[in-house]
Amino acid sequence: MLGVPFLDDAITKWFKPQQFDDPVDRLNYFVTSSLLAFFAIMVSAKQYVGSPIQCFMPMEFRSGWEQYAEDYCFIQNTYYIPIPEQIPEGHDERQKAEFGYYQWVPVVLALQAVLFYLPNWLWKTLHQQSGLDLDTAISDASKLRTLHSNERRSEIGKLCTYISESLEMNEAQRIPRRILCFRVGQHLGSYVTMLYLFIKICYLLNILLQFTILNNFLETTHMFWGVHTFVQLWQGSDWEETAIFPRVTLCDFRVRRLANIHNYTVQCVLMINMFNEKIYLFIWFWFAFVLISTLMNFFYCCFTLIPPSSRERTIRNFLKQEKLQHLNDMPDTKNIIARFTNTALCPDGVLLLRFIEGHAGAIVARDVTATLFADYIRTLDSSITPYSAPHMMRDMTGTKSTTPGGDDYNEYPTKQISPPYKMIETQPLMEPDSGLPKHKNM
Repeated sequence: MLGVPFLDDAITKWFKPQQFDDPVDRLNYFVTSSLLAFFAIMVSAKQYVGSPIQCFMPMEFRSGWEQYAEDYCFIQNTYYIPIPEQIPEGHDERQKAEFGYYQWVPVVLALQAVLFYLPNWLWKTLHQQSGLDLDTAISDASKLRTLHSNERRSEIGKLCTYISESLEMNEAQRIPRRILCFRVGQHLGSYVTMLYLFIKICYLLNILLQFTILNNFLETTHMFWGVHTFVQLWQGSDWEETAIFPRVTLCDFRVRRLANIHNYTVQCVLMINMFNEKIYLFIWFWFAFVLISTLMNFFYCCFTLIPPSSRERTIRNFLKQEKLQHLNDMPDTKNIIARFTNTALCPDGVLLLRFIEGHAGAIVARDVTATLFADYIRTLDSSITPYSAPHMMRDMTGTKSTTPGGDDYNEYPTKQISPPYKMIETQPLMEPDSGLPKHKNM
């Protein structure tokens, strides 16, 4: 980009949306941060490159004195007294009317942009400790959209092998201890999900903090300052009545001439405040929109990730009922899906599949889920499942198997998983027309 390796990497990471998030996350850490950074740069350009303040000087002031007075008044705090009112004589009364936040607008906007990005930095840093590389898994899944036929089946098999190994889909290794609806222990299976919900809470706390910073910075007593100001402007009020971003202010300064000190009070125009008022009015309503979106998204994530029944519903939607038609003869089909969801995939696996759906598409997510489910069924004891792995894969995905038991058995080895429950025993009966066994309940 700029020819500077480290700087290029930093800028790319900052401005490039990541793959293991949802649209509301990007609304917080990417869109809002970029928006605030843009406003900070724009206001800085106006302040330090343009002419943020112009003052009406006495006739005896020459051009050099005028520039000095304007620079001094911009650096020091000016104060606002409505034009119909008399200027106070005392210094204390004038000091009470001072406001100096306009000099700090770019700094505060930049700080707010960093605060919006901070939860995402925590998410990227802490989720790597789970051992599940979300970025790699989702990136590989996104590439599947451009692949076809055998190459696609091969890559799906590799991806599912990686997911299985990362999630450690082995119930015997899990310690069945629970906190709320999550299984926790040596092999958590819910670390990424719990961290993700914690980051959602961080986004909510951040946006509430942003409103506090905004109100304190503008020194306003209105909790709903944006609505109050918008109503005033809608009713025809001008800046003189809102008084948050006054355009015309007063400035006191002294000039030493020989042994005498002369006091001057000049009237100044702060053109920068015209931009600041529009910027902060927009920011207030934008923060309100982000707060509502983040709050709704947090409750939705809690509803879909915490209750086991919601996770099972997600997996059933990925598998699709028409792809389970050959499992209708298998006893306890619902329990099989429940076991697969809650003890094999666990919340982290369900969250990963949701990320894949959001970035790679629903078709890829369904194919990956079907392959993982077929692997899970195949690794059960042969006395439990009446169907072989190749048959299961053809039934669920409509394609040739690429997992152990299929044509590429040696390419994708997987671990054996002991049966998690006892099922109704079956006895195979051979049909004369097909080589598939037919089962009946004993």
